[in-house]
Amino acid sequence: MGCAIAPLCAPALGCKKPDPGADLQILDASARLRSDEPLPRSSPYFDGTRVALALARGEVLGLEVWHRDGAPVTLTIDGARVEAFATVAYRVVRPSTALYGGSRGAGRYPDGLVAAAAPTSDPAYLAITAEGTPGDHAGTLTIGARAIPVTLAIAPVVLPPPPIAAWAYYDAHELGGVDEAPSDRERACIAMFRARGVLLSPDLPVAAWPARRALLAGSPLVPAVVADDPARIGDDVRAWIAATDGTGQLPFAIPIDEPHDARARERVRALGEAAHAAGAGPSRFLFAVTDDPRPEYAGAVDLLITLHARLADDGTRWTYNGAPPRAGAMVLDAEPPGMRTWGWIAYRYKIPLWYVWDALYWHDRHHHKTAALDPARDAVSFDDGDDRGNLDGVLALPGDAVTPCLPTLRLEALRRGLEDRQLLELAARCDRAATDAIAERMVPRALGDATAEPAWPSDPAAWEAARRELLAIATRCAATAPSP
Repeated sequence: MGCAIAPLCAPALGCKKPDPGADLQILDASARLRSDEPLPRSSPYFDGTRVALALARGEVLGLEVWHRDGAPVTLTIDGARVEAFATVAYRVVRPSTALYGGSRGAGRYPDGLVAAAAPTSDPAYLAITAEGTPGDHAGTLTIGARAIPVTLAIAPVVLPPPPIAAWAYYDAHELGGVDEAPSDRERACIAMFRARGVLLSPDLPVAAWPARRALLAGSPLVPAVVADDPARIGDDVRAWIAATDGTGQLPFAIPIDEPHDARARERVRALGEAAHAAGAGPSRFLFAVTDDPRPEYAGAVDLLITLHARLADDGTRWTYNGAPPRAGAMVLDAEPPGMRTWGWIAYRYKIPLWYVWDALYWHDRHHHKTAALDPARDAVSFDDGDDRGNLDGVLALPGDAVTPCLPTLRLEALRRGLEDRQLLELAARCDRAATDAIAERMVPRALGDATAEPAWPSDPAAWEAARRELLAIATRCAATAPSP
């Protein structure tokens, strides 16, 4: 006892040392590395001497610049607008459990984004928007004293401003608002999410509609609150139908979330029947439930929001959140590519809207915890005693008076996935068979068709190659389109 145990391998014995990784690397926003993790040796954007990018006009590409030396990072490209951010790392002490997506392990994960002219953080984050004329454009990535040439090929394809493809719920009290009076902080946060194709909104009582209507401009759907009593729900449904008449917007409500037993499902049916008696239906008001299809819902439920949609479904169902192998996870310590998968899955499974619960879960109110989230110390946001998620339900962090909600790399990964979906839809207009083959190759199975392991690749090169294939398909159509 008390004797030292010799190392299993020593350099003097000819053992191979662990690869320390690259000193400099460029990855996309869906990468999920710990701060002290070795950098990969290869990148689909950087060959060690030059950065090569390709984008549609209007497309945003987010890049993480890992550089290890604390030097300032800047990027200039002719024909592109660049927004630069310092990253903030958050601490995973207790890894996320499988229910919320699993974990890559304890450690510090860069995630928060703070606008900075020349960030020195590792990594720095750069959001590049192509705005110039089609063709090749030159630029320079500067990291301290090092200047790296950049080429940007802008395709003759236009990606329009992102449509709303996800709804992210939040509690208005987190931002100092109330239902009828949105705060200035809320307005700023809503705008930040909206620029990324996400509708950030609480579900609203009809009395809040006049004050909040402008914040839902452009959304085809309006999250509504209705009574969970069959004797009273009719009044709320009629009021919502009247309030949105002629707007082109369709209210929907989820009065019972995830009914877990027969009694709860009977309540859903009773509420749905009462809602339909008051005028609810697919073209006027959607009565929704977060559950799988069940016989008792027939004629009473207009919208199923299910974790288990299948390719064979008719495409009228939504889904929500995500955990492998059904969909990429939103938690901080999940395996990549995380929420980037959501756009691809939505395309394949014809999901019109992805429901995100929650987006600003800064207090674990469902477990009666009043302390504010402190991710620099411990990033667990949701903890029921058995299962926990690191920044589960948190796609933006509290900021300051200027930037009330700090975006995150995970939110940027969601934007990337939603823009991938836009590219899929553009390419499909040109060659649906080729586009669908790419989508099937990348996501052969998900949601209700998932098996034991995630079916999509984790290699970032595979995702970038697929994105460029879509861009090439869309470009072919643009090249053969008749002149206006």
